[in-house]
Amino acid sequence: MTPDALQQAIKSQNVPPVLFLYGSEPFLQQEVIKQLEGSVLSPGSEDFNRHVFHAKGLAVDQVLEAALTYPAFAERRLIIVRDAHSLTTADFDGLLEYIQKPAPETCLVFSAEKIDSRRKFFQSLKKTDALVEFKPLGERQIPGFIRRHLDGLGFTVTEDAIGLFVSRIGSSLQEVMTELEKLALYVGSPRLIDVPDVLAVVSNVRAENIFAIGSAVGCQDVGKALALGRHLVADGEAPLKILSLLSRHYRQLWKARELQVEGRSPAEIAKGAGVPPFVVEGLIAQCRRYSRIDFRRAFGLFVEADLAMKSSGSQPNVVLEKLLLQLAGGRT
Repeated sequence: MTPDALQQAIKSQNVPPVLFLYGSEPFLQQEVIKQLEGSVLSPGSEDFNRHVFHAKGLAVDQVLEAALTYPAFAERRLIIVRDAHSLTTADFDGLLEYIQKPAPETCLVFSAEKIDSRRKFFQSLKKTDALVEFKPLGERQIPGFIRRHLDGLGFTVTEDAIGLFVSRIGSSLQEVMTELEKLALYVGSPRLIDVPDVLAVVSNVRAENIFAIGSAVGCQDVGKALALGRHLVADGEAPLKILSLLSRHYRQLWKARELQVEGRSPAEIAKGAGVPPFVVEGLIAQCRRYSRIDFRRAFGLFVEADLAMKSSGSQPNVVLEKLLLQLAGGRT
């Protein structure tokens, strides 16, 4: 089942008895769980009919007992198992018989980062269309997400304001939502949100450091690139997140470079690279230091670093520093 199909099932009050939500975008999963609570549970019966379990160290008999218990003062009950990727093979086997013949009065929802599609448990769920994958929104989808959310609150927003917001926050929906809440509180009553509002609320420290790393690499200033990377890590940024932001910055640089070579105007470059017009001059100045060979090599290094950071036993900080050394030391 797709997330859109699940949304339709929730709206039509036709929620299946078993759902397994998974994927690398936890925010979307939690939003759907909130919607399921509103759809499945009768008002006033939540304390009796909502049960939340955490998979680590969980005895599946507890889940089965809750799932097979009739709802109190309501038609249905909701059972949520969080971090279900932590369940063992024995746990999944113990739940297999239930998911093949679930209690119609219960909605059993699992939430996880990933699945192992080879297991009989997941093969059985696939047959009943109970698997729902939540993928991170693509870079091009984030502006639409921001616009829809603000529209739901009664605000309108300019394209430049959205461009600036995304350049400072990135694509993590949890971070996007946190900053949007701050922005709405700052603006107050519904009105047009523009660049000055974003400048007043959304921190630029991370974006400035990522831009500065790109500049240091372009100048082959290894020491400065390493120092900036270490500063971001010391401020609490995960190396994998820094890698994602660097990759995004280099995509913008590459687009800007191609458009600049074609002789496009700054306004056209800003639109093509997806940046606010008032930052495009700095982007153009930086992209001139790179050749196509530099960009191709950089993205090869980004892929290698991504795989290395996600491998078991890796040291992401070390991988990040190696990446910065390779970027700054190998330019043509």
